[in-house]
Amino acid sequence: MVQDEILKYANPTTFYNPSILLEKMEPMHFLTYIHPDDHETVSSNYYKTLQGELIPPYCYRLFSQDGTIVWKEVTGIRILWEERPAVLVFTTDVTERVLAEEAVRKSERQLLDIINFLPDATFAVEKTGKVIAWNHAIEELTGIRAADILGEGNYSYAVPFYQKRRPMLIDLALKNNSTLEVEYLMLNKIGNCLFAEKQLTKEKKVQYLLCKASVIYDHNENIIGAIESLRDISDLKRTENELKIRTKTLEEANTAMKVLLRQRDEDRYEIEDRFMINLKKLILPGLEKLKKSTLDEEQKNYVSILDNNLRSISSSFLYKMAICNMYFTPRESEIACLIKDGKRTKEIALILNISASTVHIYRNSIRSKLGLNNKKVNLQTYLVSLNN
Repeated sequence: MVQDEILKYANPTTFYNPSILLEKMEPMHFLTYIHPDDHETVSSNYYKTLQGELIPPYCYRLFSQDGTIVWKEVTGIRILWEERPAVLVFTTDVTERVLAEEAVRKSERQLLDIINFLPDATFAVEKTGKVIAWNHAIEELTGIRAADILGEGNYSYAVPFYQKRRPMLIDLALKNNSTLEVEYLMLNKIGNCLFAEKQLTKEKKVQYLLCKASVIYDHNENIIGAIESLRDISDLKRTENELKIRTKTLEEANTAMKVLLRQRDEDRYEIEDRFMINLKKLILPGLEKLKKSTLDEEQKNYVSILDNNLRSISSSFLYKMAICNMYFTPRESEIACLIKDGKRTKEIALILNISASTVHIYRNSIRSKLGLNNKKVNLQTYLVSLNN
């Protein structure tokens, strides 16, 4: 710090600067080098000191010889100089300090501007709990103006949410509190940041808030306060709850559907069992007797076809064909059943009253649909295996 002394005479229009005094004794008006905006303050304090009033140290701006502005901190005392009242002034160059303070204030203003225009409701407190920031979004959320809460302490920021003074997540960021932690629906910590969900009831209306809080450090990494942002997620939560209800309803419907399908399968198995019993007891015995009766060749063929078809219906053959996406034509199904039962081409041609070449064409079509072309697989063996 540079310190010099300026002696001001009782005549306020002149002063002698010691740095000039050595070269020439030319009096100058004492406001010559003082910034115009500070003239009134300097003059007022000068006269008060001259009258014997004690003035605390104050700052003013001074123009240096190269035209730049420097800041001086002034302390003045009343003295007698050559039996006349005068003011002895001690000045200290505080330019660096003032510029540093101004830089800090500018940074703080910029930070407050950023906080003010954040989309989420945000507020900040000092380490003592005094509110130092309250942005536009939280004004809208709470209905409390920044002017009415800035500088307030003693958990005043909690009143709009809890209708009483009490700790919030921002306090949990500053100090651990196991009792407070259990009040949140969800609470996670990532680094120095806390993330939580809170359910509140205000005027019989449920409100859900997504909260985030963290401590604030100074340039020396000392904790000087904390900041918290809040987002109203009530609509999102209601949608989430509705989806949960719908999901549960769908799960219940799915369970009921499974029960119905299982019942349907049981009913189908029962019908199939009854069908098989009736077929074996009532129809097949009659066919066997018909086969042994006196029939001409054509009638025997029809009886054989009827017998084969009934047995085919009673098996799972066609069902397995459907699973394999093998959609045979009615004629292909007939021939497949006869092949499965061991009938040869000539026998099939005779039974169905078609030519042997036609039977060959159908055999090739069946093999193609079964994916057996160019494979050394016996068609009858393969068809029989489908029933196993």
